[in-house]
Amino acid sequence: MEDAKDTVRRVLRGDRDAFALLVRRHQDMLLAYAAYRLPDAALVDEVVQQTFIRAFEQLPDYDASKDFGTWLRAICKFMIMAELKRLSRDRQNRETYKDRLKGSLAEAALERPETADADDLLRLRSCVDQLQKTSRELVKARYLDALPLADIARKFNQSAAWVATTLFRVRDVLRRCLEQQGAGA
Repeated sequence: MEDAKDTVRRVLRGDRDAFALLVRRHQDMLLAYAAYRLPDAALVDEVVQQTFIRAFEQLPDYDASKDFGTWLRAICKFMIMAELKRLSRDRQNRETYKDRLKGSLAEAALERPETADADDLLRLRSCVDQLQKTSRELVKARYLDALPLADIARKFNQSAAWVATTLFRVRDVLRRCLEQQGAGA
């Protein structure tokens, strides 16, 4: 059996079947390496496949004085890190979207209290009463007095961004309070 360096030379001369041989020799090692680091079997297969694609593309840069398996693991490591970063970013985006959606739903409920039932309104009133004074005043100005953000910002001597951010946080506090009281949000 020829060593990896000879097989790499054959691939670089255009023998694609030789690359298939490299894949067969190193696939199990990479699958085990990736499986230990990734949360999903489908991701493991995808990352290993992408590793071999990247290795084929970068094969001219391979230093034949180095172990081929170690070189493949290094590529795989970077592919895993990129995948984990993507997963984290996707999870964060879903959480942000979910929080914004909940905030929008809570805002809509606060703006149209006639659509809520009496028990929900009592729970909401109780939660609002538990807020700090500034937060209560912000909620009153925005949802009872229906003031635009710019007017509220002037009233509180703050920026409109501060008002929007603070209201977002207050809605989250109200949502959690309602959830604790069993009303949902």
